[in-house]
Amino acid sequence: MPKLLEIKLIPMVAHLMASLKSAALLLPFLIHAPEYYGDIFKINRIGPEILEADPEVLKNLSYDPPGQDLLSNEQNREAWQTFVKTYETPVRKVQDWYNSITDKESADAAADSFNKDVLPILKKLTGRAADMKKQALSIPASPEMQKFIFLRISQLQGRLLIIFLPMQNEEKVSAETCYRGSTKLFEIILGLTSPSMIDISNFIESQNESQESFEAVFKEPWSSAPQP
Repeated sequence: MPKLLEIKLIPMVAHLMASLKSAALLLPFLIHAPEYYGDIFKINRIGPEILEADPEVLKNLSYDPPGQDLLSNEQNREAWQTFVKTYETPVRKVQDWYNSITDKESADAAADSFNKDVLPILKKLTGRAADMKKQALSIPASPEMQKFIFLRISQLQGRLLIIFLPMQNEEKVSAETCYRGSTKLFEIILGLTSPSMIDISNFIESQNESQESFEAVFKEPWSSAPQP
């Protein structure tokens, strides 16, 4: 199994953004692409065909639902519906939020809606594998479905990382950058006194986890009983 590339992320404050330019270039290698096969799993790097795709394709990655073997009982079906409502749909809204930024007016609107459309799911997905496993275990389901949900949550974290690491690496408000000339959006993402800048930085830092650590968490015992 290939080693997950480890990148040490420094604190995300504006005067250190230049130090993260190389990290942004290496971003795709940080993304977990889990594949679930019964009781075993593997984590692969994104393939070259994805790396060569348009950046907008990366921000709209989608994944198939679980197979009928996992959806054959009512508890698992309800668990999947809970996952979609709690995780998948909010992350899709964040993708829509990002893709809506096309000019200064839409960027200003994105700044105004950040706390409502982005911040809740960003905070929920802030954490390492052990934290996400606790969330998966809190959803009543079979251990196999909980494993599937846990791996899917890690994919959703990857979607958000693809969006926010480059945004925090940007240094200019100009119309040529992702901020489209919006000082309001720039301050939300990079403002030195902005609480949301700290929230985004905490999320990015929480994704700095080795593959060995991720695997160890997955291989620890799973229980069908909800965990506190």
